[in-house]
Amino acid sequence: MPLLEEMTRVGANIVDHLILSHADNDHIKGAAALMAHDEVTVKALWANPDSTKLSEAFMDLLTVAADRHDRGLLNVHTNLNVGANGALDCGRIGVRILHPGILWAGVGPTRGKHPIGSITSNGMSAVIRVELDGSPAVLLPGDLDAKGFAEMQRVGVDMRAPVLVFPHHGGRSGSADNRKFASELAKAVQPDLVIFSHGRSNFVNPRKEIVDGIRDALGDRVQIACTQVSRACHASYLPDSIDARRGSYAKFACAGSLSITATSAGISWSPDVRRHSATVDSLESPLCRARDGFDAGRRVLQVEGE
Repeated sequence: MPLLEEMTRVGANIVDHLILSHADNDHIKGAAALMAHDEVTVKALWANPDSTKLSEAFMDLLTVAADRHDRGLLNVHTNLNVGANGALDCGRIGVRILHPGILWAGVGPTRGKHPIGSITSNGMSAVIRVELDGSPAVLLPGDLDAKGFAEMQRVGVDMRAPVLVFPHHGGRSGSADNRKFASELAKAVQPDLVIFSHGRSNFVNPRKEIVDGIRDALGDRVQIACTQVSRACHASYLPDSIDARRGSYAKFACAGSLSITATSAGISWSPDVRRHSATVDSLESPLCRARDGFDAGRRVLQVEGE
Protein backbone atom coordinates (compact mmCIF):
# COMPACT_ATOMS: atom_id res chain seq x y z
CA MET A 1 0.00 0.00 0.00
CA PRO A 2 1.45 3.40 -0.94
CA LEU A 3 2.68 5.43 2.01
CA LEU A 4 0.20 8.29 1.56
CA GLU A 5 -2.72 5.85 1.48
CA GLU A 6 -1.51 4.22 4.67
CA MET A 7 -1.05 7.62 6.38
CA THR A 8 -4.56 8.60 5.37
CA ARG A 9 -5.92 5.32 6.71
CA VAL A 10 -4.43 5.91 10.17
CA GLY A 11 -5.15 9.65 10.17
CA ALA A 12 -1.52 10.82 10.14
CA ASN A 13 -0.36 13.97 8.36
CA ILE A 14 2.73 14.90 10.41
CA VAL A 15 6.09 13.11 10.08
CA ASP A 16 8.49 13.99 12.90
CA HIS A 17 11.42 12.10 11.37
CA LEU A 18 11.72 10.85 7.78
CA ILE A 19 14.56 8.30 7.90
CA LEU A 20 16.15 7.07 4.66
CA SER A 21 18.45 4.09 5.21
CA HIS A 22 20.55 4.76 2.09
CA ALA A 23 20.36 6.32 -1.35
CA ASP A 24 19.13 3.44 -3.51
CA ASN A 25 16.13 4.47 -5.60
CA ASP A 26 13.79 1.86 -4.11
CA HIS A 27 14.48 3.28 -0.63
CA ILE A 28 14.10 6.98 -1.46
CA LYS A 29 11.51 7.02 -4.25
CA GLY A 30 8.58 9.19 -3.22
CA ALA A 31 10.46 10.91 -0.36
CA ALA A 32 10.86 14.19 -2.28
CA ALA A 33 7.14 14.23 -3.13
CA LEU A 34 6.23 13.48 0.48
CA MET A 35 8.30 16.42 1.76
CA ALA A 36 6.70 18.75 -0.78
CA HIS A 37 3.13 17.49 -0.24
CA ASP A 38 0.64 20.23 0.65
CA GLU A 39 -1.25 18.12 3.18
CA VAL A 40 1.74 16.50 4.91
CA THR A 41 4.25 18.14 7.26
CA VAL A 42 7.71 16.56 7.40
CA LYS A 43 9.67 18.11 10.23
CA ALA A 44 13.06 16.44 9.81
CA LEU A 45 14.94 14.42 7.19
CA TRP A 46 17.67 11.95 8.16
CA ALA A 47 19.92 10.64 5.37
CA ASN A 48 23.59 9.89 4.99
CA PRO A 49 25.76 11.40 2.23
CA ASP A 50 26.69 9.14 -0.68
CA SER A 51 28.88 10.56 -3.43
CA THR A 52 28.68 7.28 -5.35
CA LYS A 53 24.99 7.79 -6.11
CA LEU A 54 24.30 9.75 -9.28
CA SER A 55 20.61 8.97 -9.73
CA GLU A 56 18.06 11.59 -10.67
CA ALA A 57 15.89 10.51 -7.72
CA PHE A 58 18.70 11.16 -5.22
CA MET A 59 19.50 14.57 -6.70
CA ASP A 60 15.80 15.51 -6.68
CA LEU A 61 15.60 14.47 -3.04
CA LEU A 62 18.57 16.63 -2.06
CA THR A 63 17.27 19.58 -4.09
CA VAL A 64 13.85 19.48 -2.44
CA ALA A 65 15.45 19.04 1.00
CA ALA A 66 17.76 22.02 0.43
CA ASP A 67 14.88 24.21 -0.73
CA ARG A 68 12.65 23.38 2.24
CA HIS A 69 15.55 23.79 4.65
CA ASP A 70 16.36 27.23 3.21
CA ARG A 71 12.71 28.24 3.69
CA GLY A 72 12.73 27.14 7.33
CA LEU A 73 10.33 24.26 6.70
CA LEU A 74 12.62 21.27 7.26
CA ASN A 75 15.47 20.24 9.51
CA VAL A 76 18.06 18.18 7.63
CA HIS A 77 20.45 15.74 9.33
CA THR A 78 23.23 14.00 7.39
CA ASN A 79 24.53 12.03 10.39
CA LEU A 80 22.37 8.92 10.46
CA ASN A 81 24.84 6.91 12.53
CA VAL A 82 25.32 5.73 16.10
CA GLY A 83 26.43 9.21 17.15
CA ALA A 84 22.88 10.51 16.68
CA ASN A 85 21.24 8.09 19.10
CA GLY A 86 18.76 9.80 21.39
CA ALA A 87 17.76 12.41 18.82
CA LEU A 88 15.13 10.29 17.08
CA ASP A 89 13.02 9.10 20.02
CA CYS A 90 9.32 10.02 19.96
CA GLY A 91 7.45 9.44 23.20
CA ARG A 92 7.11 5.72 23.87
CA ILE A 93 8.87 4.95 20.58
CA GLY A 94 12.63 4.61 20.77
CA VAL A 95 14.72 4.66 17.58
CA ARG A 96 18.20 3.19 17.96
CA ILE A 97 20.76 3.46 15.18
CA LEU A 98 22.89 0.31 15.36
CA HIS A 99 24.93 0.87 12.17
CA PRO A 100 26.95 2.56 10.71
CA GLY A 101 29.38 3.26 13.49
CA ILE A 102 31.52 6.38 13.65
CA LEU A 103 34.41 4.89 11.65
CA TRP A 104 32.29 3.75 8.73
CA ALA A 105 30.10 6.85 8.85
CA GLY A 106 33.17 9.08 8.64
CA VAL A 107 34.42 7.25 5.56
CA GLY A 108 31.12 6.59 3.79
CA PRO A 109 30.72 4.46 0.66
CA THR A 110 34.03 4.02 -1.15
CA ARG A 111 35.12 3.28 -4.66
CA GLY A 112 38.47 1.75 -5.43
CA LYS A 113 41.18 1.27 -2.84
CA HIS A 114 40.79 2.63 0.67
CA PRO A 115 42.61 1.77 3.93
CA ILE A 116 39.34 0.48 5.40
CA GLY A 117 38.51 -1.48 2.26
CA SER A 118 35.55 -1.10 -0.08
CA ILE A 119 32.22 -0.08 1.41
CA THR A 120 29.10 -0.27 -0.75
CA SER A 121 25.96 1.81 -0.33
CA ASN A 122 24.26 -1.35 0.93
CA GLY A 123 27.04 -1.91 3.45
CA MET A 124 26.49 1.64 4.71
CA SER A 125 22.73 1.14 4.95
CA ALA A 126 21.49 2.42 8.29
CA VAL A 127 20.32 -0.34 10.61
CA ILE A 128 17.51 0.89 12.87
CA ARG A 129 15.94 -0.86 15.84
CA VAL A 130 12.54 0.43 16.86
CA GLU A 131 11.76 0.00 20.55
CA LEU A 132 8.33 0.24 22.15
CA ASP A 133 8.11 1.20 25.82
CA GLY A 134 11.82 0.49 26.20
CA SER A 135 11.78 -3.03 24.73
CA PRO A 136 13.11 -4.08 21.29
CA ALA A 137 10.33 -4.47 18.74
CA VAL A 138 11.48 -4.30 15.10
CA LEU A 139 14.87 -4.40 13.41
CA LEU A 140 15.02 -2.51 10.11
CA PRO A 141 18.35 -3.25 8.38
CA GLY A 142 17.56 -1.61 5.03
CA ASP A 143 19.81 -3.27 2.45
CA LEU A 144 22.54 -4.31 4.90
CA ASP A 145 25.04 -6.59 3.16
CA ALA A 146 27.39 -9.27 4.43
CA LYS A 147 30.31 -6.88 4.96
CA GLY A 148 28.19 -4.40 6.91
CA PHE A 149 26.84 -7.25 9.03
CA ALA A 150 30.40 -8.49 9.65
CA GLU A 151 31.33 -5.01 10.88
CA MET A 152 28.38 -5.02 13.29
CA GLN A 153 29.50 -8.40 14.59
CA ARG A 154 33.08 -7.19 14.93
CA VAL A 155 32.10 -4.33 17.23
CA GLY A 156 29.64 -6.49 19.18
CA VAL A 157 26.32 -4.84 18.31
CA ASP A 158 23.27 -6.31 20.07
CA MET A 159 20.81 -6.82 17.21
CA ARG A 160 18.09 -8.79 18.99
CA ALA A 161 14.46 -7.97 18.18
CA PRO A 162 11.20 -9.97 18.02
CA VAL A 163 10.51 -8.77 14.46
CA LEU A 164 13.05 -8.61 11.64
CA VAL A 165 12.41 -6.97 8.28
CA PHE A 166 14.96 -8.97 6.33
CA PRO A 167 17.58 -6.90 4.48
CA HIS A 168 17.62 -6.36 0.74
CA HIS A 169 14.09 -7.75 0.39
CA GLY A 170 15.44 -11.29 0.75
CA GLY A 171 17.79 -10.86 -2.22
CA ARG A 172 21.51 -11.43 -2.58
CA SER A 173 23.60 -10.54 0.47
CA GLY A 174 26.93 -9.72 -1.15
CA SER A 175 28.25 -12.96 0.33
CA ALA A 176 29.36 -16.06 -1.54
CA ASP A 177 26.96 -18.02 0.67
CA ASN A 178 23.53 -16.37 1.00
CA ARG A 179 22.20 -19.23 3.10
CA LYS A 180 24.98 -18.87 5.68
CA PHE A 181 24.47 -15.09 5.79
CA ALA A 182 20.75 -15.56 6.48
CA SER A 183 21.43 -18.15 9.15
CA GLU A 184 24.01 -16.02 10.98
CA LEU A 185 21.81 -12.93 10.83
CA ALA A 186 18.81 -14.87 12.16
CA LYS A 187 20.93 -16.20 15.03
CA ALA A 188 22.07 -12.67 15.88
CA VAL A 189 18.56 -11.15 15.82
CA GLN A 190 16.58 -14.13 17.21
CA PRO A 191 13.26 -12.94 15.73
CA ASP A 192 9.86 -14.57 16.14
CA LEU A 193 8.63 -12.98 12.91
CA VAL A 194 10.64 -12.34 9.73
CA ILE A 195 9.08 -10.01 7.15
CA PHE A 196 10.15 -9.80 3.52
CA SER A 197 9.08 -6.45 2.10
CA HIS A 198 9.07 -6.61 -1.69
CA GLY A 199 7.03 -6.09 -4.83
CA ARG A 200 5.73 -9.01 -6.87
CA SER A 201 6.58 -7.39 -10.19
CA ASN A 202 10.28 -6.79 -9.50
CA PHE A 203 12.85 -9.36 -8.39
CA VAL A 204 11.93 -12.93 -7.47
CA ASN A 205 12.44 -12.46 -3.74
CA PRO A 206 12.83 -13.87 -1.19
CA ARG A 207 15.46 -16.25 -2.48
CA LYS A 208 14.95 -19.85 -1.40
CA GLU A 209 18.42 -20.12 0.10
CA ILE A 210 17.69 -17.09 2.29
CA VAL A 211 14.53 -18.70 3.68
CA ASP A 212 16.40 -21.98 4.14
CA GLY A 213 19.10 -20.16 6.10
CA ILE A 214 16.53 -18.67 8.44
CA ARG A 215 15.01 -22.10 9.02
CA ASP A 216 18.50 -23.53 9.63
CA ALA A 217 18.98 -21.07 12.48
CA LEU A 218 15.51 -20.88 13.99
CA GLY A 219 13.67 -23.99 12.88
CA ASP A 220 9.91 -23.86 12.50
CA ARG A 221 9.27 -21.66 15.52
CA VAL A 222 9.75 -18.51 13.44
CA GLN A 223 6.90 -17.12 11.36
CA ILE A 224 7.83 -15.85 7.89
CA ALA A 225 5.65 -13.42 5.98
CA CYS A 226 5.93 -11.46 2.73
CA THR A 227 4.18 -8.15 2.11
CA GLN A 228 3.27 -9.22 -1.44
CA VAL A 229 2.90 -12.63 -3.05
CA SER A 230 6.34 -13.59 -4.29
CA ARG A 231 6.74 -15.11 -7.75
CA ALA A 232 9.00 -17.63 -5.99
CA CYS A 233 5.88 -18.86 -4.18
CA HIS A 234 3.35 -18.50 -6.99
CA ALA A 235 4.69 -18.05 -10.52
CA SER A 236 1.38 -18.14 -12.40
CA TYR A 237 -1.60 -15.81 -12.21
CA LEU A 238 -2.81 -15.15 -8.71
CA PRO A 239 -5.81 -17.17 -7.48
CA ASP A 240 -9.17 -15.41 -7.42
CA SER A 241 -9.09 -15.44 -3.62
CA ILE A 242 -6.11 -13.07 -3.79
CA ASP A 243 -6.70 -11.22 -7.06
CA ALA A 244 -10.22 -10.21 -6.03
CA ARG A 245 -8.80 -7.67 -3.59
CA ARG A 246 -9.19 -4.10 -4.80
CA GLY A 247 -6.35 -1.68 -5.48
CA SER A 248 -3.20 -2.03 -7.59
CA TYR A 249 -1.09 -2.85 -4.53
CA ALA A 250 -3.62 -4.57 -2.27
CA LYS A 251 -4.54 -7.20 -4.86
CA PHE A 252 -0.98 -8.57 -4.71
CA ALA A 253 -0.86 -8.62 -0.91
CA CYS A 254 0.14 -11.76 0.95
CA ALA A 255 0.52 -10.65 4.56
CA GLY A 256 0.23 -7.08 3.27
CA SER A 257 1.10 -4.15 5.54
CA LEU A 258 1.69 -5.36 9.10
CA SER A 259 1.14 -3.40 12.30
CA ILE A 260 3.40 -4.12 15.27
CA THR A 261 1.96 -3.49 18.74
CA ALA A 262 3.39 -3.57 22.27
CA THR A 263 1.02 -4.82 24.97
CA SER A 264 1.44 -5.89 28.57
CA ALA A 265 1.87 -9.43 27.22
CA GLY A 266 4.63 -8.49 24.78
CA ILE A 267 4.87 -7.78 21.06
CA SER A 268 2.11 -8.84 18.68
CA TRP A 269 1.30 -8.11 15.06
CA SER A 270 -1.62 -7.93 12.71
CA PRO A 271 -2.91 -9.15 10.34
CA ASP A 272 -2.67 -12.35 12.33
CA VAL A 273 -1.48 -15.74 11.20
CA ARG A 274 -4.98 -17.00 10.41
CA ARG A 275 -5.52 -14.42 7.66
CA HIS A 276 -2.03 -14.92 6.29
CA SER A 277 -2.42 -18.72 6.22
CA ALA A 278 -5.60 -18.42 4.17
CA THR A 279 -3.57 -16.70 1.45
CA VAL A 280 -0.68 -19.13 1.78
CA ASP A 281 -3.04 -22.07 1.25
CA SER A 282 -3.83 -20.70 -2.22
CA LEU A 283 -0.21 -20.59 -3.40
CA GLU A 284 1.66 -23.13 -5.51
CA SER A 285 4.87 -23.48 -3.46
CA PRO A 286 4.87 -21.11 -0.45
CA LEU A 287 8.38 -20.69 0.94
CA CYS A 288 7.10 -19.48 4.31
CA ARG A 289 5.34 -22.73 5.19
CA ALA A 290 7.06 -24.37 8.14
CA ARG A 291 8.64 -27.74 7.51
CA ASP A 292 6.15 -29.46 9.81
CA GLY A 293 3.12 -27.51 8.58
CA PHE A 294 1.89 -23.94 8.88
CA ASP A 295 1.08 -22.61 12.34
CA ALA A 296 -2.50 -21.37 12.02
CA GLY A 297 -2.77 -19.93 15.53
CA ARG A 298 -2.31 -16.29 16.47
CA ARG A 299 0.87 -15.61 18.43
CA VAL A 300 1.47 -13.06 21.15
CA LEU A 301 5.18 -12.87 21.79
CA GLN A 302 6.83 -12.30 25.13
CA VAL A 303 9.52 -9.63 25.10
CA GLU A 304 12.60 -10.60 27.04
CA GLY A 305 12.64 -8.86 30.42
CA GLU A 306 8.89 -8.33 30.71
